[in-house]
Order: sequence, then structure tokens, then C-alpha cells
Amino acid sequence: MRARYTSALIIILLAGAILAGSYVLLQSPASRTSGECTALTSIQKTDLMRSQSASVTTYALPSPQRSPNSITAAPDGSVWFGEVAVPGLAHLFLNGTLIEYPWPFAISTPSSPLCSDRSEIWGVALWNGLVWASDPANNQLVGMNQTTGGFTVVPLGNSVLPRFVAIDPGDDLWFTETSTPAQIGVVRDNLSQIQYYGVPAAQGAYTASILFENASVAYVVTVNPGDNHGQVFSFDPLAPSSAFQQVGGNQTLLGPYSVAVSQGGLWAGEHQASHLAFYDAISNQWSFYPTSTDPKLPLTLPYYLLANGSSLWFNEHDANRIAQLGSNRTSLTEYAISPVPIDQIGIGNALTIALDKDLVWFTAWTANAVGFVNDSVVPSFSIAPAESGAETTIPAGSSAQFQLEVTGSSSRPMNLTFSDSESISSVPQEISFVPSTASFPSLQGPVDLQVNVRVAGTTHPGQYLLLMTLTDGLTSRSVYLPVDVT
Repeated sequence: MRARYTSALIIILLAGAILAGSYVLLQSPASRTSGECTALTSIQKTDLMRSQSASVTTYALPSPQRSPNSITAAPDGSVWFGEVAVPGLAHLFLNGTLIEYPWPFAISTPSSPLCSDRSEIWGVALWNGLVWASDPANNQLVGMNQTTGGFTVVPLGNSVLPRFVAIDPGDDLWFTETSTPAQIGVVRDNLSQIQYYGVPAAQGAYTASILFENASVAYVVTVNPGDNHGQVFSFDPLAPSSAFQQVGGNQTLLGPYSVAVSQGGLWAGEHQASHLAFYDAISNQWSFYPTSTDPKLPLTLPYYLLANGSSLWFNEHDANRIAQLGSNRTSLTEYAISPVPIDQIGIGNALTIALDKDLVWFTAWTANAVGFVNDSVVPSFSIAPAESGAETTIPAGSSAQFQLEVTGSSSRPMNLTFSDSESISSVPQEISFVPSTASFPSLQGPVDLQVNVRVAGTTHPGQYLLLMTLTDGLTSRSVYLPVDVT
């Protein structure tokens, strides 16, 4: 079991909070007064302009700030999302038509005068013919009629703070709570009955999200806001009064707000790290998949995960990226949600994602935008091992040579970067990389590359994942290479 560098985590998180905060100020409505906030009094229709960069399409929302969050896809290809700063619920169509509905449930005692604090909408789902959203500020679930704009309210207990919502295969609405003790709730379709089930999480933890693998297997994620450590529990939604079973033993997970089942195991997005955690039920082992890194950020913060066949999609909250982990767990593709570098535009806060066939939708809270990655638009370049093979063994204090092949073309300058699973930051520490070529003014493949990987003599023995990344600044294509250090 890999050490999680908990003592270093506090320092990294503090640095991340300071850095993220400075970026958010560049984008957020922090300098606006409450008089400049949006206030909808009726249903409003707007035609948005959209922009496209590589595989990413973005719709800029109207000004002042909307603070979009909690997105879900509708069967007709449109999406619904919350607008925390309006406050409102919004309906966006592919052609750019945006319809906004007033949300009358503002925070009764806001923590600040910022527009972004005017409501709390943390979960959106289509259920029973209505658009449902969680309203933790007012301890309730709310369903909106998209024809009339009228609301149906399901009141919860005074201490129940609903967050994530999900629909099970039996068509019941479940919700998690950012309140303690950890529990989940379910609303039946007649709205007359709410059942609560306690989750045996560590003291101080709350429930973050629910995933239904099928009718009889579900997962609930818990996170302790004090130290961001989390657990994953499995349960049978047909008989949730039975015991919840912790998945994967006592492995520490760092902010696992979301999970997905794909490629033969369970994935968790570690929102206090720069990697994904993968649990293999056959071997009963966890492994950790690094993302590519950004020197301007201490952590990339993977957040929400969704499976689409053999592909796994997730957002990197602080890195302004939407990422796809390819089949067989050998490749990673990351898409920048903005063509402007992060040190110029700031952190866009892509908090939630939704799937609709080939489109992966995202909301960008402080960037005031909604957009999607089109999976059918294949990047123009790729990187892969020259020869597929088994795990490479490298004794501590020695090195090994890796052969890579780059194919495709690009008119943009390209760079080769490296990360690995040594620590939660994914930044190499005792493993070093020396490529034969580290950059290209442009690319016209194929190109053969050699990378010398040296392992320091003090490196702890064990299995590591190396990530070798080729990026043009908009799209990053990476290959995972396993290494056994002896």
C-alpha cells in the first residue's frame, strides 16, 4: 500500500488555497456590489454566442456573473444547470438558446454580499417530469415545472443539507447530505415518504455522492471536511437497511467526492491530489493514476467522474481541464476548457460534468461559461510506446530507456512533460526523466523518442505509474507506463 504523504498534504493544500483564491479573484464577481447582481423576475430567453477551440466548445453566459454549477443532460441533447449567482435554473440548447428560470429560494443568511453566495444549488436531475435540484440553504429538494416555472418543494429536516442527487434504476430520487452524522436519503415517486439510512463513515464525515452500478449494487462516498480523508461504501439499494460495506479496506483517499465503475474496477476522483484512485476488486488493491501537471499549480484536483462505455471522464478543477482516461488504462487525453493560459485567465472552476453521447458537458463557475468536449473530434496527434510490453523493472540507483512513438501533426509548438505516482502532487521527485527531444516547434509525425528514466538510490521499492505527456497547450496526450522499483 502506497504512502499518502499526509504531512505534506497540509502544506500543499494551503498553497493551493492561496493560489486558487488569487486566480478566482481574477474571474469571480468579488469586486461587484449586490446592486450589480442579476435578478430574474420572470422566465428569460437569450441567444448565446459560442466559441470553439480544438475539441472544446464554450458558451459565454450573460453578464453579470451567473456562477453555473450542477449540470445534467436531457434526452433531447440540451442541458440543465443551476445558476448560483442569479439565482436560477437554466436550460441550454446546442444552438445557443438559453432559457433562465427564477429560483425563489435564496440563502436566508448569506455569508457575504457576493453574487456567488445568493443561493446553493448542488445537484440537478430530471425526475418525474420535473427538473429537480437540491437546496441545502433551505433544507429542501425542489422540482421545477419547465413549462410554467412553478415549483414543487419537498421539505427535509432542519439539519439536513442535501447536496448530490441521483436516480436509481427503480426511478427513485436519492440525495446525499453535507451534514453529520453521515446519511443518505431517498424520495419515492409519490413524494409522500422520505427514508434516511445512516452510513458508517468516520466521525465528522458527510456523504458526498451516490453511484448506481445496477439495480442491486450502489456506492456512496463520504468525506471528512476537516482533513479531506474519505471512504467509499457499497450497498444494495433494494435493501439499504442492510450493512454498508467499505470498499478497499483502510486505504486513505483524499477528497474522493465522486466515483465511477469502468474498465474492470471502481474509480475515485481525489479532489485533494493530482490523480485518480483505482480499486481492483479481484486483487483487492488500490493504484493511483497521475494526471499531467502544471508548474503554475500545486495540484490539479480531479473532481467528478462519469463512465461512458470503456472511457472514463473527469474534470480537473484547478487545472481548467476535462480529461478522458482511455480503455485498458494506458492513455490519458486532457482538454483545456480555455485557450488562454491559466496564469492569465485564472481558475475557471469547472465543478461538475454531464454526459450526452459523444459530448461531455461542463460548468465553469468563475469563468461564467458552460461548454462541452466533443469526443467524436479526435485530436490530431498521439503518443504511445513503440512496443507494448510488460512492466519494466528498475533497481533503485539505476535507469532504463523507454521508446515512444509520436504520430499525427500539429502547427502549434509542442512540449514533452512528465509526472508519476510518487506523491499526491504527481510531480516527479526521486524519479527523473531525460528525453531525447523535449519540444517541437511544430509536429509532422511519425517521430521516435527516447526517454531515459533514472530512479534514485533512495527510492522506496514498489510499483509506480509513469505518465509521459505531449501537449500543444490546448490538448494533452499521455501514455501510462508501469515501473517496478526494486
